[in-house]
Amino acid sequence: MGTGSSSYRPKAIYLDIDGRIQKVVFSKYCNSSDIMDLFCIATGLPRNTTISLLTTDDAMVSIDPTMPANSERTPYKVRPVAIKQLSEKEELIQSVLTQVAEQFSRAFKINELKAEVAHHLAVLEKRVELEGLKVVEVEKCKSDIKKMRDELAARSNRTSCPCKYSFLDNSKKLTSRRDVPAYPKYLLSPETVDALRKPTFDVWLWEPNEMLSCLEHMYHDLGLVRDFGINPITLKRWLLCVHDNYRNNPFHNFRHCFCVTQMMYSMTWLCGLQEKFSQMDILILMTAAICHDLDHPGYNNTYQINARTELAIRYNDISPLENHHCAVAFQILSQPECNIFSSVPAEGFKQIRQGVITLILATDMARHAEIMDSFKEKMENFDYSNEEHMTLRTSSVLWGPSTLHPLGFFSSSVKPLPPGNTVCLHFLRILDIKKTLLSFAVYSLYDKTSVCSRDFPTTEAPPGKILTLGGAGMPRLPPAAGSMSLWGAGGNNAGFPSASITRPPSLPASDGESRRTALWDVSRVAQLIPDLFFQLKMILIKCCDISNEVRPMEVAEPWVDCLLEEYFMQSDREKSEGLPVAPFMDRDKVTKATAQTGFISFVLIPMFETVTKLFPAVGELMLQPLWESRDRYEELKQMDAMKEKAESLTPESTASREKSRDGGKREADHA
Repeated sequence: MGTGSSSYRPKAIYLDIDGRIQKVVFSKYCNSSDIMDLFCIATGLPRNTTISLLTTDDAMVSIDPTMPANSERTPYKVRPVAIKQLSEKEELIQSVLTQVAEQFSRAFKINELKAEVAHHLAVLEKRVELEGLKVVEVEKCKSDIKKMRDELAARSNRTSCPCKYSFLDNSKKLTSRRDVPAYPKYLLSPETVDALRKPTFDVWLWEPNEMLSCLEHMYHDLGLVRDFGINPITLKRWLLCVHDNYRNNPFHNFRHCFCVTQMMYSMTWLCGLQEKFSQMDILILMTAAICHDLDHPGYNNTYQINARTELAIRYNDISPLENHHCAVAFQILSQPECNIFSSVPAEGFKQIRQGVITLILATDMARHAEIMDSFKEKMENFDYSNEEHMTLRTSSVLWGPSTLHPLGFFSSSVKPLPPGNTVCLHFLRILDIKKTLLSFAVYSLYDKTSVCSRDFPTTEAPPGKILTLGGAGMPRLPPAAGSMSLWGAGGNNAGFPSASITRPPSLPASDGESRRTALWDVSRVAQLIPDLFFQLKMILIKCCDISNEVRPMEVAEPWVDCLLEEYFMQSDREKSEGLPVAPFMDRDKVTKATAQTGFISFVLIPMFETVTKLFPAVGELMLQPLWESRDRYEELKQMDAMKEKAESLTPESTASREKSRDGGKREADHA
């Protein structure tokens, strides 16, 4: 039971405003003026307008709290009668109120508050949108999992082949689905461009479209688009197709691809690689970094081999994933609309293909020790603690009639010596390995035959002279004062500095001692530096592939969580399929601290220490963070050990141990 006042409901009036029905609700406590103002607002008229209401048969209705209610079928028509003229007093009051409102707005910064609230609302809307995209990705993952399960079931029914699943069913992704790439071109700010060149770049702040634009910028910034005639639209299509062929794994996904490529880009600037490598080498390094994990399934080579998957059978258990990444990469490039190398000659493309394949195959961690040992073997003759060895390396070489240009080591424009002439070049020295790894000098020409009649007319080689040859990828060097060109004006193609003859500061004048020097075979010299650089490129992509701990802690640590999640997914699957489980992947045995401590100490630090010997700038920006990360995980490891020890001393655990001991004693007595 309720009183009359408690059962009161507000009155609803329906108005016909130019054919549109507007509902107006008011309380019985409103007076006639309030109701008229409410009707004016509803109709869009000024509040001081006098209006009249008419029924459907044009009968006037009084405007007051007791006016009869109507329905949507019988709305009142609104007719403006006149606009009230404000009196002088009312105008004065309104003016004062307006001024007071403006003063309040300035005093309490209402406009600024409005702008701030609007900004926060926009941020919240973006977050909601991103969360919505994540939901879509989750649903897509669920759909992919369902398709994979269906495929597994179908395979088990139709064949006895031990392959677990196929990686080639998604081949539709290899074709470009968009004539013109849909992702927008972001204008990178100067701050972003500068940050992109540093190892501290935060890769978690960027959406896929923004990462694609950053990758596009790298190719333009390094001059690769210009030097290799890459069509910018083709570059967009290629990057978009690469993005589409990375799976949504916890770790091996497109963000990991961007992370590795950005580190390669930053090392290019940090180490001045463009001064030491050719542009072809830079193109190979960047392209291999982008493609190095294409279509990674989230299960490593060990699983592929143990489970006898299609990939393991196809590639005979030899780096099945890395071979698959290479195959997908060149399947994408085989599409004309995605072929960024269409302007490169056939011989150049062959070199690019071989280089990219070699570098991607080098990312197989099963080959880590092999590659590191090979690289150290190439560098074992250098004593990095000895400054003299860092600047001078003494050897000898026999240079015969044929031109030396292995792997582009010398310019193809270098003229061979006339047949029958041999020049013995004494004291081959690699100069300043810190700056120009491929530059070297040869002291003391002592053969009495002519080198080039045009530029070296004497029959006797001048004592105390130096012959300087430029290596591949070196910057052009100006000739020294008083020097004579060995090859003439025409011998400086493809960015190779001309050879020149000039006087060194101090050289042995004895010709006999030079003659007694053992001579090297030319092939040994021809392969010394190119082999070193061949190994160095593999070391560089390996550094970038596992470089997460080089980055700041807040950027690096989420990657550890992602990797462990992927490991645990694999170990769970291996357990369910009865396959061997690696201890570092078992969620019941491994912790973040134990996993990272060993990996940083025995894999990352030794590799980056080796690179630091060649590029000292790496020490402060990359090696130092690794030491700090190792120390941090060591502390975390000790804390975990202390925690386990404390838990083992609790009464429950003590009672459990005593019970177990008593049980064992009874069994022994029974025996």
